[in-house]
Amino acid sequence: MNKIFTFFNRYSWILLSLFCLTTCKHKPKPVFDLNSPGGIIIASYNDTTPHVVFYYKVDEKGNPTQEKIGEAFYYDNKQEYVGGGLKDGKKEGKWYAFFKDGSVQTEVFYVDGQRHGDYNLYRENGKPLLKGHYDHGICNGTWYYYDETGKVKKKVKADKKTIVCEDCPKCNGLK
Repeated sequence: MNKIFTFFNRYSWILLSLFCLTTCKHKPKPVFDLNSPGGIIIASYNDTTPHVVFYYKVDEKGNPTQEKIGEAFYYDNKQEYVGGGLKDGKKEGKWYAFFKDGSVQTEVFYVDGQRHGDYNLYRENGKPLLKGHYDHGICNGTWYYYDETGKVKKKVKADKKTIVCEDCPKCNGLK
């Protein structure tokens, strides 16, 4: 009994972290928010709540320049539903899509306008639905499909003959 107590006492922070990762909804801070400098509202809902906001680099005086560095789209409750950074007019860096409650629906990283890196898709309950990897816009590696409880139900290897993500040029060519 004493060994069990010592184990839980020593590793309680790890156990708490694992509990939170498996039960808490993932809510990262968006790349931009409505109060970010350089934000210009492009479209609004009927009650003037912002719907589409473009973000521009600001000069040393705090004035927006012509260089668009991001965009975000918002629900009518002012919660961002999709957004991320831009470079030379193309998606760049981490992009998120959110459910209306603010929990993450999709996480994806872009380089030069192409998906590049880990791709994560979540259910509204915070459990994973799909996880995979892109290499310069093409799905590769092993992709994991999850059931409603967050357990892996299927693994698919992204080879030249298998449709995996159904969205990249390789998969579209196989359809």
